[in-house]
Amino acid sequence: MSSKIDRRKFMFLAGSSVATVGAFAQEAVPPQVPEGGDADVPRIMSLFSFNGGIYYFDPAGLYVEVGQTVEWVGVSFRSAKAYHPSHDNHELRIPENAEPFDSRVGGSGGTFRYTFQQEGTYDYYSPSHEYLGMVGRIIVGAPGGPGEETPGYGNRQGRAVMYRDAARVFEYLKADDIVTQKRIPYPIDEVRRDFPWR
Repeated sequence: MSSKIDRRKFMFLAGSSVATVGAFAQEAVPPQVPEGGDADVPRIMSLFSFNGGIYYFDPAGLYVEVGQTVEWVGVSFRSAKAYHPSHDNHELRIPENAEPFDSRVGGSGGTFRYTFQQEGTYDYYSPSHEYLGMVGRIIVGAPGGPGEETPGYGNRQGRAVMYRDAARVFEYLKADDIVTQKRIPYPIDEVRRDFPWR
């Protein structure tokens, strides 16, 4: 069998590759309420920007009241997990008595809902893309708890090391700004990577 590829076959394969990459490129779009959906449930989108080389949650910062439910959309492959020692030995970044959430448990069809019953700061991450800065913060009622500690404080306690890009995103997501603005978009310009990615 010949290992040569003629020009026509090469152009077909190259075009298919470009089309495939385009199919995976997602940019932030305003969350839509599905038909029959609940407009009072805030939505967090799990997205990918091929041009920026980033995976992210949008909004990255969200304010809700105690007892309110939040829905993550698009978490089939890029799940959302609370920062908690029971999750990959991460430092605690949710209120001490709060139940840690994990979209891989209880999620279906790429969506996941969680009702926040305790006031405080809740930080979460994508297990597969945390190292790229795919993290988010939810303030419930008022800021407080371990999520207000400097990212990486758990390193001294033998917890998993906080990735640099994740810590950079948390620096951008100031609790007081989230309370005031209610929604803070993901800081794409702060973490964007120029191609070729480094």
